[in-house]
Amino acid sequence: MKRPIMNPKMFTVLFVMLLSFKGLTIAKAQQTDSLYIDLNSALDIALSENPTVKVADMEITKKEYAKKTAYGALLPQMDIIGSYQRAIKRQTVYFDEGFGFGGDIDPTKYTPEELKIMEVVGKMFAPDPETSGDGIQMGRFNVWSAGLNVNMPLVVPSLWKNIQMSEVDISLAMEQARASRINLINQVKKAYFSLLLAQDSYDVLKLTYETDSINLQNIRNRFNQGVVAEYDVITAEVRLKSLIPSILQAENMRKIAEMQLNMLMGIDGEIPLKVTGSLDEYEATMSDVIIPADTSLMQNSDIKQFDLQAKQAKNAYELQKLQYAPSLVTSFNWTYMSQNNDFRFSNYRWDPYSMLGVTLQIPLFNGGQRYHNVKQSEIQLYQLSEQRKELERGLRMSIKNNFDLINKNIEQVIATQSSVELARKGHDITLKRYETGMGTIVDVNAAALAVLNAELQNRNAIYDYLAAKADLEKVLGYDIAPVEDINR
Repeated sequence: MKRPIMNPKMFTVLFVMLLSFKGLTIAKAQQTDSLYIDLNSALDIALSENPTVKVADMEITKKEYAKKTAYGALLPQMDIIGSYQRAIKRQTVYFDEGFGFGGDIDPTKYTPEELKIMEVVGKMFAPDPETSGDGIQMGRFNVWSAGLNVNMPLVVPSLWKNIQMSEVDISLAMEQARASRINLINQVKKAYFSLLLAQDSYDVLKLTYETDSINLQNIRNRFNQGVVAEYDVITAEVRLKSLIPSILQAENMRKIAEMQLNMLMGIDGEIPLKVTGSLDEYEATMSDVIIPADTSLMQNSDIKQFDLQAKQAKNAYELQKLQYAPSLVTSFNWTYMSQNNDFRFSNYRWDPYSMLGVTLQIPLFNGGQRYHNVKQSEIQLYQLSEQRKELERGLRMSIKNNFDLINKNIEQVIATQSSVELARKGHDITLKRYETGMGTIVDVNAAALAVLNAELQNRNAIYDYLAAKADLEKVLGYDIAPVEDINR
């Protein structure tokens, strides 16, 4: 009894179910406009919409405000001050006899008029012998004051150094923003190439599935004619079904790569992407691509940031040394004051008080804090010098490794090109041998698997080359590395 063979229509239904996810995506694309992008447009969208780049640009603006703040410290600082004080218990003052007037005064040193005035004042302030031990309470319960305070630094070296440090902060923020763009470019390129790899792998597997479906139908027809055994039909069916998990996995990888690219571009993940081009087109232009000739680290962002941080540390060291320098500050105060025992504001009397002064401060000793801070800054400068050497060695090794990867991937691409051609030729020969009865279905399946593996390996080799080249451009510090026009 013959084993029941699956009807060709069943395979058609199975294939439609296999592509159901893609069908849903296409149906959704009919409702939402698809976004057609190439590598250049993906980079443009990412650099304008990605939140990381926006935050880095905002950091530059923030540092510019910090610089203006440092300049503002050199300008006059003006404050309007108002205060109210309520005395709970007024101060008690005690006076000695004569309050400094009388027997202690040398009459030969004053004129008669001055002696007379002093005598009157002395009597006014002379304490009552009976109550002088109790003292006199001074002042009033309510004290109101309002005025203007003005301070302005004349010679403060640390403020000038702060301005220099703020300028370095702006340069560092700009370089960090540039580093964000470089990292984003690298991520977008690799995500775009990953999407191309997933798309090409899916297309290869789908084409293989369609070809094997046709072969299965031919084998089934030959079986019905009694030319081949049932084993050949079963083997062809198993071969066809074994492709389904790989196709589903490739479709899932394509969706993941699409979501990652959407996220990096900063756009809505619900918008379907339609990428133009394929890895085969990049393979055709590999010989035209010029690997960057300038392999110096002059544009490397890590080195530039490190140098700016070292400059910050040097400024901090000089700032610590300036703590030994004297400072000169001028101040001005204009105050109106009123003292009362009640709250009848209309009857208050306001008395003005003003003062202009200059303060000179010369540091002498603060427990050795300044000295120890200077020594800490000196050690930090030495540490940064050693760390920079280590960073530079690591980056040069990374450049060498990327060059080695690029050369190895080029050789792999060339080798897989030859493998694809030979595998296809071998598959054609195996099919003809099978049709003439000289070969087996096992040979056909093995040849078809060899073609599939060779094509997938070829596309993986192209992706590895493109990813290694993108990593090299990142290390070299390319803001926008030249993008190959694969459609020219």
